[in-house]
Amino acid sequence: MGLDCREFLDVKEYEFLINWFMRQQKQHQLAELSEPYSYDGYSLYDQKVNQLIAEATIAFKETFQREAPALVFTNLFHLAELELQGKRDRLIKAPKTLQ
Repeated sequence: MGLDCREFLDVKEYEFLINWFMRQQKQHQLAELSEPYSYDGYSLYDQKVNQLIAEATIAFKETFQREAPALVFTNLFHLAELELQGKRDRLIKAPKTLQ
């Protein structure tokens, strides 16, 4: 499974989450943090990621009256990062053997 998780969401749900994450990442200026590749769980980046995923889970449930798999939120968070960086097209064009 790739990052997009379309097999778990319908189009409206998918678009809601990807756009929600892009708005939040811009608002919280995650791309400007000096530690975007720190995965220790304690960095400001990691704390913001966890906060935004928790908030997205609530927003999704309130909007669609259902829960989605946790993997959807993590994957779409990172897909939104790639979208904002202009790197998403590279993932889509990758050969199937690399996915």
